[in-house]
Amino acid sequence: MKSKVLVISGVTASGKTTLINQLSKLYSSSKVISFDDYDIDQLPNAPELTLPLKDAINQYDISELMRDFRKIYNNVPLILLDFPFGYCHKVLKPYINWVVYIKTPLDVAFARQIIRDDQNKTAAEIIAWAKIYLSKARPLYVDNQEYIAKSADLVLDGMHSLEKEISEVKQLIE
Repeated sequence: MKSKVLVISGVTASGKTTLINQLSKLYSSSKVISFDDYDIDQLPNAPELTLPLKDAINQYDISELMRDFRKIYNNVPLILLDFPFGYCHKVLKPYINWVVYIKTPLDVAFARQIIRDDQNKTAAEIIAWAKIYLSKARPLYVDNQEYIAKSADLVLDGMHSLEKEISEVKQLIE
């Protein structure tokens, strides 16, 4: 059996995990791999955040992710991969059948992230994160939306309903 690989890309809090979780229920024999489970961007050899994404992507060491990916590749019919870099990481690219990019307005993604991650933080901690977001994270997210989305097979509007997103993805892969 040759696995099909569907990558869901987008910025933090764009809706990748929500979409993948629903797709994994729909395609019950699929397996999910999530970039967030590997702390790839926290490794000592991770590229500087000031580098343009096109220059930084292939500097990310995804060897642990690829080790787990290869364990299931060709053992399940569909691999659902939450991976922010779409087709743009040369190590993973040869395996990918489809890339779906969720393009969510950055203000909405920012608000979702605060709601999701900052429930127990103080106002001062949230304000500190907002300052970092504006000075460092937002430029990276803009770069991601421009660079990764342009090579995707399907760009979803992150403001559409989950049902609509699922319908569009099903049309792509079936």
